[in-house]
Amino acid sequence: SEWATGQGYEPAAVNTFLQVADYYLVAQALASHHTVVTHEIPSTSTKRIKIPNARIGMGVKVMTPYEMLRVERAQFVLGSPAPPGSRPVSGPR
Repeated sequence: SEWATGQGYEPAAVNTFLQVADYYLVAQALASHHTVVTHEIPSTSTKRIKIPNARIGMGVKVMTPYEMLRVERAQFVLGSPAPPGSRPVSGPR
């Protein structure tokens, strides 16, 4: 909250930021050394504090969902759903 109040944002923007999940998300990422994944991009507007602006000010890592999927090497498998009661298949054998 100290960072938000000292950045020249409008009081309404600071109040809103401190009351919504974005504040807690960035604070948790900072405390736990996690990366925040968001589609938001930084903004110069003083009417709204965006996650990327807050993370820059607090030193939290951020990436887009697409970057996260690439880093995590996500794989999406298309196919029919498994019948009820069947066991999941665990990769190639």
